[in-house]
Amino acid sequence: MPVQLDVRPRLSQGAAGTHYTAWSANNARVWTRALENTSGLPSLYFGRPAFEGSIPGQSVSIDVGGNFEGVLMNNFLIEHNLADGYSLEEGAAVGVCDIGDVWVKLADGDNAGYGAAVFVTGDETGRAIFTSQGGTQVPGRFLGERTEDGLAPVEIRRG
Repeated sequence: MPVQLDVRPRLSQGAAGTHYTAWSANNARVWTRALENTSGLPSLYFGRPAFEGSIPGQSVSIDVGGNFEGVLMNNFLIEHNLADGYSLEEGAAVGVCDIGDVWVKLADGDNAGYGAAVFVTGDETGRAIFTSQGGTQVPGRFLGERTEDGLAPVEIRRG
């Protein structure tokens, strides 16, 4: 009879790039955009900031700079390999949430907290990431503290 040897103390509180609440899932606005410059992506990039791409209204970039478009959403339709990794080709369709409550990837060492302002900055890979400690402010606020998975819930609003 098989025996489970690894037990996580609790279930993960959220998944990067997913809605924080059922209310948000029904009332969030998610646009489909083409993803640019995918080379060198970190293995986990859902829940990261997306910026206006080279074709406004049609493409987004994950490089810091330009107009903030929203949060890259995980639509769970991305094919994973056996090591739970995935990749997106240049131009792949992705969801970008510009209004709603979303789990985002938080910069290392940042704990955020309820009501804190939301900023985007570059991370160790040079890609955009959310923080509460400076950078470029985006419309929104943190709805809770950092989880053990490095995520935090954020309310994204349009300026």
